[in-house]
Formats: sequence, C-alpha cells, structure tokens
Amino acid sequence: MERTEAGSLLSKPGAWAQGLGDRFSGFLGPNALPLAVSWPVLGTVVGLMAFILYMTFVPGLPTDGGFTLKHWSGLTSSYMVEKVIPNTVIVGVGTTLVTLFFGCTLAWLLTRTNLPCRNFFMSTIAVVVIVPGFVKAMGWIVLINERIGLINKGLASLFGVETVPLNIDNPYGMAWVMGLALTPVMVFLIAGPMRALDPVLEEAASVSGANRLWTVARISLPLMWPAIAGGGIYTFMTAISIFEVPALLGGGGGHAPVLATELFYTIRPTTETSPEIAYGAAGVYGVLIAAPSLVALYFYHRLLAKGYRYRVITGKGYRPREAELGGFKYLGVGFVLLYLVLAVGLPLITLLWISLLPLIQMPSMEALGKMSLKNYTTFLPTMGAPYMIRNTITLLVGVTVLVPIVSFMTSWIVVRTRLKVRYAMDTIAMLPHAVPGLAFAFALFMLGILFARSLPDFPFSGTVTIIVIANLLNRLAYTTRITNAALLQVHGELEECARVCGATNISIIAKVIWPLVKSSLIFSALWTALLTFREVSMAMFLTETKNTVLSVAIWRLWEIGHLGQASAAVMVMVGISTVLLMGIMALAGGRATDRTQGTPFGSSG
Repeated sequence: MERTEAGSLLSKPGAWAQGLGDRFSGFLGPNALPLAVSWPVLGTVVGLMAFILYMTFVPGLPTDGGFTLKHWSGLTSSYMVEKVIPNTVIVGVGTTLVTLFFGCTLAWLLTRTNLPCRNFFMSTIAVVVIVPGFVKAMGWIVLINERIGLINKGLASLFGVETVPLNIDNPYGMAWVMGLALTPVMVFLIAGPMRALDPVLEEAASVSGANRLWTVARISLPLMWPAIAGGGIYTFMTAISIFEVPALLGGGGGHAPVLATELFYTIRPTTETSPEIAYGAAGVYGVLIAAPSLVALYFYHRLLAKGYRYRVITGKGYRPREAELGGFKYLGVGFVLLYLVLAVGLPLITLLWISLLPLIQMPSMEALGKMSLKNYTTFLPTMGAPYMIRNTITLLVGVTVLVPIVSFMTSWIVVRTRLKVRYAMDTIAMLPHAVPGLAFAFALFMLGILFARSLPDFPFSGTVTIIVIANLLNRLAYTTRITNAALLQVHGELEECARVCGATNISIIAKVIWPLVKSSLIFSALWTALLTFREVSMAMFLTETKNTVLSVAIWRLWEIGHLGQASAAVMVMVGISTVLLMGIMALAGGRATDRTQGTPFGSSG
C-alpha cells in the first residue's frame, strides 16, 4: 500500500467512540486509554489481596475497627491440625498423583507414538473440559455411595448382601474425581515439550546399551522436568482451591472438611454461627490456600531460571520422531478409552439415566418402562427460569466482553510500550493464577456488606455485577497470556508506518492491531465464556435471592434432593457447553488442543 493510501485510510472518520478515545489519548498521553482501562482492574486485584490479609486481623467487620490474632490462633486447634489441613494435603497431593499418572501417559501416547486416531483422541480429551467438576462429582456419587450408589447396589445384589461399604465421600474420592477432571490440563501442558523432545538423545542411550526404562528415567524425565513440575504445581494449586467437588464429597457435611469448604461454610454456614468470628477466619483460610501456591510459583520460577539445562531443540538436524508401539497399540488405545470412560463416560451416562427416571433405579426392563422427559420439562420452572436465564446471559455477555478488553489493554502496555510499570502490571495480572477464586469472592462479599451499610442505595451485593467482577479478576491471568502472545507476533514496523501517517494509538489499535489479533481475542472471549458458564464456586458464594445463575440453580436442585431435574439441567448445560467448544475449535481451525496449552481448565474443577 502506498504511503498516501495508508494515510487516507487511517484518516477516514471513525465512530464517535474512536474520536473520543483519540481526544482522550491526546490529552493524557499516547497510552492513556490502555492505562485507564487496565489499572482500575489491576488495582482491584492488589486491593482485594491486601483486603483479604487485613481481614485476618479484624475482630469483626472492617468498619468495627480493632486488632486481633485470634483468627490465626485457631490454626492450632485439633480440628484444623487433625482434620482440615491433613485432608487438604491428601486432596492436593492425591489429585496431583492421579493427574500425573493419566496426564503423562496420555501425553506420551498422543505425541510420541504412532497410536491410531491420535488427533481424534486429543480433541476428545479437550471435550472433557466442558463437563464441570461438580457434574462429575454428582455422577460418581450416584455410582459409588453406600445409600444410593448404583455400583454398590449391583455388588450387593451380586454377593447377596444388604450394603457394600464403598463410598467416594472422603478425601481420596475427592482426589480421584478432581484428578480425572484436571488430567486434560496436564496433557496440554506437557504435550508440546514432550513432542519437542529430541529423539537423538534417547537413541544415543539405546546405542550405549540402556534399556527403555533406564532411558525414560535418566534421559526423558529429567529433560521434561520443568513441564512436569509446572503441571504438578498448577494441579496442586487448583486442587486445594476447588470448592464444589469437596463440598459434594464430604466437605459439605463436615466429615471430610478441607480449606476451601471451610472458607465457604464459614461465611455461608449451614448452622448458626457468630459472623464476627466467621469473617476473619475465612480470611485466614483464603491466605492459607494462596500461600502454598505462591511458594510453589517461587520455586518454579527458580527452576525456569536454569532453563538452559533443558534445551533440546538445536540447529543440528533436530527432527521429532515417533515410537513404534507394534502390538501394544491396542493396549494404548484401551488406556485412552479407559480414561475417557472414567472421566466423563460413566458420570454423564449415569446422570443421563437418572434424568429420564422419576427416581434413581438400577437399569432394568421395569426402569426402561418408566423413562420420560418429565424432568426436562419441569426443571426450568423449578429453578425460576426467567430471572435465572436473564442473569446467566448477563453474566456471560459481561465477562465475555470485559475480560478480553482489559487483557488486551494490559498486554498493550506490557508488550508494546517501554513504560517502567509494565513489568509490575504483568506480575499483577498473573496474581489471580495463584490466588483462588473463592478468596476473591470472599473479599467481594465483604465489600458488598460494606457497600450495603454505607451506601444502601448503591446496588452491588446480590447483583450479577459482583459475579461479573469476580470472574473478570479470576480469568485475567489466562487471557493476558493469550493477548501477550498475540501482540508479540505483530511486528512494530506496522505501528511505525501508521504513526508516520499521523495515526494516534487509538487509531492504530482500532485499524491496524485489532484486525491482526482479533482471532486470538475472539478465541479468548469464547473460552472465557465457556469457563464462566461452568463455574459455580464464586457464583454460589456471591449468590443471593435475585442473582442466581444456571450453575448455582443446578447445585441447589441437587442439594434439595431433586436429582432427576438437576441431572436434566446438567445435560442441557453440557449441550450448551458443547456448542461453545465447537465454536472455539472452529475458530482455532480444528486445532483447539494446540492453542489451549496451559489453560486453567480446572479452575472450576
């Protein structure tokens, strides 16, 4: 394009919003708009984290004043030392072990071998993400439970006994369900590094007489250590912050409490407790959940600082190569299918079955005769459909629009400017990755109480807005990674040419950068919508009478014993999520699995 043509194109009158942005930019500087959009959100992240820590030293509400250490002294109680902390460790470590077992094996089979149908299996594993963790927990409860478990009833009938003492309502059951749910995260985190591992190193070990097991233990695994450690740290961080799965599998009843359930039920108790004590104790639980994550991230960054030890791609004839499975390929296919059955097949088939029945029954000809769609036609009225649907749509639209905009403006400062503050902004944007969503929800809940006291006419607590803000903060870490990468791919020469033609930053963003990165932004928006749609922990923490969304409504149906209607709603929710995922995969050109490396699939379990 000739220079005059470029200048003509950039000087065309735009929308009034762009003109306003240009005047704003000219008045406060070239980066005024990105700073004005990003800093209020980043400042909120820092402010809420400081507020959470502050709450741990306040006797009651912040407006009451005072200072106390009694909330921290509660950590030495026998209840915390003997039950809550050990259970949390079991859940975190157990989930990580389950995820490492399935994730590493699946990643190797799907990236380093000639396993049949690898692309299909990789896409199918991505589909596991659309099923929320609490849905999988519901399915496993119906399968393995002393009172209603279908597997328990089947075994009892087979062996001629009244009950079978199998129960998934314990920390080990939580670790099993969450491990299966978070396995796709591990697969996508290590699939790329595993695919890039230079086979020449393994061949050299084989020529030297090393067997396959020795080669894996001494060559492959050490080179994969950063990816595996990163995946393990991420899994542990996610597992100890997930609320919904532990709440369904014993944490809600109090016989298998973990830190996440204690945080929730301290503020939202099932029995009457003293709110003056509850608020500060919840802050302590939030800090305790975040602390191991921050420590783990520190050591992970130390590991990355020595990244030169793990470089395997060089200019010396590097060529990835696949391992021949031979007759073991059927065993490999069987392992992949086993994971898919355990992760989504059994839970979803079970919920589909009970969604078609008036009561939970074992499969039989008699049960087949009772099947109907009644639960599908009645669950919406039971939920309070009009306002629930409106709230859900408002939440999805708000988060889908705001998150990519804030992330893009943050990344613009980080990637496209030389401001000294850019490194601090990038660090703050990553903080929600280490701080659990429940902790942010707790801080927003407390702010809602303060707003209700000081500004009773200002609508905040009990609105969809507070849930939108919680999701905006929680999704910021992931979407800024996408926008950072997208902006890094756009060469600075394009902006220089536009500036020579007289364009401002606003014009450059709107007419040059946006067309080049819009696919990444749309991708992040759709993925954010999917994660927000399936999220229940923060929404339930912040839900009151008039701001219920679909995921919370399903949870409440399950809690009051309407299992058939809750299961029907789950199937509808999974169907909508499938449509969203198809949009993501279509946008990614059928390569969604490659573009979702490192996504926080398990933020909601």
